[in-house]
This record gives sequence, structure tokens and C-alpha cells, in this order.
Amino acid sequence: MNMFQPDSILLLEPNEPELLYPFTILHPVWELRCGVFRLFEKYQHQFPKAHILVHAAESRAAHLRSFCARFPAVKPFDVMPLGSSLLVVQANVLPTAHWWKRIAEAVETMNPQKPLIVAANGAAVAAYCPAAVLQRPSVTNHLLRDLNSAVYADAPVVSMETRMLRYLWDAIHANGDAIEDDGRFVERTPTHPALVTYGVFAVQAEQISLGNNVKIAPCVVLDASRGRIIIGNDVELMAQSTIVGPCSIGDHSLVKVGTRLYENTSLGEYCKVGGEIKNTIFQAFANKQHDGCLGYSFLGEWVNLGAGTNVSDLKNNYSRIRVRFGRTSPEIHTGQTSLGLLCGDHSKSGINSMFNTGTVVGVSANVFAGAQRGGYPEKYIPSFAWGTEGQVTNPAQRFDLEKAVALARTVMSRRKRSLTAEEEALLRAEYARGG
Repeated sequence: MNMFQPDSILLLEPNEPELLYPFTILHPVWELRCGVFRLFEKYQHQFPKAHILVHAAESRAAHLRSFCARFPAVKPFDVMPLGSSLLVVQANVLPTAHWWKRIAEAVETMNPQKPLIVAANGAAVAAYCPAAVLQRPSVTNHLLRDLNSAVYADAPVVSMETRMLRYLWDAIHANGDAIEDDGRFVERTPTHPALVTYGVFAVQAEQISLGNNVKIAPCVVLDASRGRIIIGNDVELMAQSTIVGPCSIGDHSLVKVGTRLYENTSLGEYCKVGGEIKNTIFQAFANKQHDGCLGYSFLGEWVNLGAGTNVSDLKNNYSRIRVRFGRTSPEIHTGQTSLGLLCGDHSKSGINSMFNTGTVVGVSANVFAGAQRGGYPEKYIPSFAWGTEGQVTNPAQRFDLEKAVALARTVMSRRKRSLTAEEEALLRAEYARGG
């Protein structure tokens, strides 16, 4: 496997990025977190010497610009010179150690004059182009970024099992396995000074990884008996919190007093959490600081759930869950019996809010449906919604755009971040679209 080292890797956004709504309102697919890392970061760790390149359809050019402004080490495909070999991958592939092993085995036996296609369920999801292919004058960037182009017409096809993240609930249900797989990039630290501090209880410490400057208070339990626990740099775990693996906590995050983080949960960078959380992904910069239950959910960046917010992730009749991505869009049958909240960037809930099973919230929405009134908001809450149950889907009841942008700037400045011009343009485009 170590012999397979492409010089460049091109990540292609899939044809229907909107299926990963609401995340893809403001982000390209390859930025999605599943496990410890975002998808594009998995390639950076797997191939640290390779150039990581990205491409999206013209309709998603603004998302591409926003991403590259925030992650300048990754370049658009059209402005980056190619090396002597290229790996092209559909961005919603979840790459794993086993997947790389299978590709490496196929590359070892391939014809160096032809590309190699990797297929899943009969469709091309990746291609490897050796140097000889890229040196042909007829091979252009335009052809390389289309897995159905003439470049790959006579390429041998290798079919292999591939996990695809078509919807956000695919990432949620793959998250535990992804944490375990990403653990191969993270050093285990069973003798870390924070783990051997008096009053800290580490179960199977050999399965735990701690970064630099981690602070763990007394009466914290780290239970890695069910899977890896991976904690980044400058993380603080306050007293009486319990972490059950597989679980990942990103750099600069805070786990507050008495928090219960159950298995298959990932926190991105700069998150603050409290209460009970399970089977959930926090993309980054998101807060759920107080009591309340959150399960089988996805929170985008700059989300804040108010004190006492609770999310249902299982229907009373145990039936499979359906969701909606728009006021008039057809329902999608998820096939899942466990699914909570899918929440877009910059959205917020008031204290004692309740979200029903399979609720979808766009970006910059403000929801304050109170448990004291026994009410739930609608299961689809559009971007820039404002109000309580019965109001959040009213197009006339919207968060003022200029106030929403100003609030985003204020919130981000508290974490020493700035709203980029590209991010603001995407927010304004979403407002114009009508959520």
C-alpha cells in the first residue's frame, strides 16, 4: 500500500450536492466531517506529499471560492499544475484503510499506458491516471474531471465495496467506523500526563489519544472499551464528564461539567458541549453548552442550541423516518429508524426548544419553540426562519438579512474569526433563493 503515492489528488463534487442539505448550502461536499477529519483532510493525511485539488460544477463556483479562501493549501483544479500521476475521486466517497489497500493492489497490476477506473454499484467513483496518460496532448483538465469522458473509455474497471456519503445521515451512521479508521493517523498516548492525574479514570488507556495542552479535571471518565477516544490540542474536559468511544473531540473544544458524550460522536474544532450527546457530528465552531439530549444529529458551523434544547431521534412507533429539504419538495425516505436534527450553519434555538424526529433546519434560522407550550416547530425549517411553531415556515416571518449578516460577524469575532466576503455572498444568495 505504501508504494501507491499519487502526485496529485482531484476531488470532484458529486452531481447532486444538494442531497447533503443543509450542509451544502454554504460548503462543498469534500468539507464534510465524518470521523475525526473532514473528507479532504483524510487525503492530506493519507498522502501528505500530494497536491490536493478540487473541482465543482459552475453552479457551485461560489462554494469553491469560499472553500479555497478558508483553506488556501487546497487549490482549484484549473490553476494547479499536475504532477506525474493523478488520482480522481468523487468527493462523497468515504476513504478507508481497506479501500486504499484495494486500490493499491489494483494499481500494482495495471497497464501504465491506461488509466484505471474504480467502480461501486456499477458507477465510476474514482480513477487513477499514471504519468503516461497525463503526458498525452489530447488529455485536458476538462476531460480528466469527468469520469465518463473519453480519457477513461477503454480503462479497465475494478469494482470494490465503497461507502458513499449521499445524505448527512450516511455520515452520521458511518461516524463510529470512521473515527476508528482515522485513528491510524493519530498516535496513542496511554501514558499522557493528563491521563495519569489523580481522579481521572481511563478505561483501556491504550485506546486513547490526547493532544498537547489537554486539561482533564478530577472525576472524568474516559471509557475506550468500545472504541478509540481521540482528543485534540488545547481541549478541556471539566469535572464529572464521561466520554465513551468511539469518540473524537477537536482542537480547542470544551466539554462542560457533567457532560455525557456517548459513542460515535465527533466534535470539530472550537466546540462547547454539555448535556447528553450521542451518535452526532459537530462540524466545527458549534455550541450545545447546557442540559438536553441530542442524538443521531448533524450540526453545522456557528450553531448554538439554547439551554434545555431536546431532540427526538426515534419515533414512538419505531417506524422509518422521512425528511423534507424544502417547503414543497417531496419527502425523502431515509430508511433510518434513528435520526434527529440536521442543522445548517449559523442557526440557533431558544431555551427549552424541542425538535421532532428527522427535523431539517436551514442556515441562519432562529427557532424558539418552547417546551412549556408543548409545541414542536415544523420538521422542515427554512433558512432565515424566525419564530415559534407555526411561524418558522411562513415566508413573511424571516430574519432580516442585514441583521443576520451582522450577527454572523459578531458570533465569529468571538472566536477570532471573520466572515469572509465569499461566505457572505453565499448567505445572501441563500436569502435570495428563499430558503
